[in-house]
Amino acid sequence: MPVGKLYGVGLGPGDPKLITIKAKEILEEVDVVCAPISKVGRRSIALEMVKPYVKGKEILTLLFPMHTDPDILRPYWEKAGAEICNRLKEGKDVAFITIGDPSFYSTFINVMEIIRERQRDAEIITIPGVASILACFAGLNEPLVDKDEKLAVFPAEYGLEELEEISKFFDTIVLMKVSRSFDKIYKKLDKLGLLDKAVLVSKCGTRDFFSSPLREVKGKVDFLSMIILKGLRG
Repeated sequence: MPVGKLYGVGLGPGDPKLITIKAKEILEEVDVVCAPISKVGRRSIALEMVKPYVKGKEILTLLFPMHTDPDILRPYWEKAGAEICNRLKEGKDVAFITIGDPSFYSTFINVMEIIRERQRDAEIITIPGVASILACFAGLNEPLVDKDEKLAVFPAEYGLEELEEISKFFDTIVLMKVSRSFDKIYKKLDKLGLLDKAVLVSKCGTRDFFSSPLREVKGKVDFLSMIILKGLRG
């Protein structure tokens, strides 16, 4: 029996209308849909987006805790990889759904590496999605970069100490995954005199889209948030 195919399917930033036609077609064709969650009992936002297209299919819920330590996360990647490989060996096609794009800070990247180790003959196909950064700037009706401007993107939980040096060479900086380190990021930007150039954007591509000058933001911020720094060299 030939092994099944694995699809990494990007769903875009959260608006079901931003799911591509290609993604919809794949979801309607596959046998199994993998829905990642960050905590037992928590609903999958990605799965909620695609419910109309996956009726009657096997839904495989996969747990990936919110953590930055790869040694802690590795067992979860391994378990997910084993579950997916079992389906592939049965000849089933599997779709791993993810908010945004599968190749952009996505858990699918780690799972794909496990599959490549365990099931070398499985075909893996990535279906791109609208990245959250693009949706945020669309929501703001602002250009991401223009003409000769330079862009830097990095997860705020890593390398924040390099921000001062990076800000000297880039016009726009996007800090991803800011919710858990928000207070630390805020203080760092204040220290560097960059608060007035910073905007917090949350839930881009959804009806709960929110943006605010960073200086006016107080308290906790939503997980689906990023900080945008513009006009750094202007």
